[in-house]
Amino acid sequence: MHQVTRRVLLAAALAAALPLQAMAQSGAGKITTLVVPFAAGGPTDFMARLLAQPLGRELGTQVIIENRPGASGNIGTKQVMTTKPDGLTLVHTTIAMQAINPLMYPDQDFNPARDLVPVGITGALPNVLVVHPSSGIKTLAELVAKGKAKNAQLNFATFGPGSSPHFYGTLFQKATQVAAEPIAYKGSGDAAKDMLAGRIDYMFDSMTTAIANVKAEKLVALAITSPQRSPLLPDVPTLKELGYGAADVNFWLTLQVPAKTPTEMVAALRQAVSKAVQDPEYKHNVAARGVENLYVAPERLDAFFVSETKKWRDTALSIGIKPE
Repeated sequence: MHQVTRRVLLAAALAAALPLQAMAQSGAGKITTLVVPFAAGGPTDFMARLLAQPLGRELGTQVIIENRPGASGNIGTKQVMTTKPDGLTLVHTTIAMQAINPLMYPDQDFNPARDLVPVGITGALPNVLVVHPSSGIKTLAELVAKGKAKNAQLNFATFGPGSSPHFYGTLFQKATQVAAEPIAYKGSGDAAKDMLAGRIDYMFDSMTTAIANVKAEKLVALAITSPQRSPLLPDVPTLKELGYGAADVNFWLTLQVPAKTPTEMVAALRQAVSKAVQDPEYKHNVAARGVENLYVAPERLDAFFVSETKKWRDTALSIGIKPE
């Protein structure tokens, strides 16, 4: 019985590997494009660039990154949806695109949950609540007190409607009852410039860009959105520690392809991405930038997407996220 079980498992493993082998063989000399629907320099962009080499190795193709920013990621994402479903064009995007953008842009003629299919999760990315040192604020409680003071007029930076800073900023507003005006930027780079210049009261910055500025004392970190403290910023408490557990929502990134991509090709891509995100060098490089490992096995992807999309959508509705 034991030998039979081993033979069955081995046969299953070999069968699962065949689509990937076939894709790698047929991919020789071809180019795989990872479309990043946001500006260069942000976390979605740099993670895609770090993944390009191990993914290309698994696929047997050259992998290039193409930035197509605009409309909170909608422009680049829609372009991928309308490309030939041949497995050679993927979009690297976020749970916000999947769950929040359909609420923000209800009139758009596409829906990521319907028109895209996931092929892998590339990691989870905490946000860090930061303020400028000139504010004199050292703790989250002090920021809340300032926001509730008479005639207070706070603002906070976002990377556009539906982005993680917008989502967390709005969630924070509801949890603390602090009124603040969201200021939308085209990307993390532009937002960071005004934050560093002291023109913005606070921002839920991506961990990847916040680390260096916090360690250089150019910004003050008040809290982090991850379930546990980050080893890169061990002195920064989580929102949950500070009594705001409702803001404990994991922000993850994903690779997807058009929904009409053949099933066997999706299976092969899932195998390739699964191996690429477990590459030791990739894991080390993204962890050094604050990205948390979030591995979801290929057979669990569909169920994961359904449950996580519902979780984010329900949270967004609870805080009043609505069309722009």
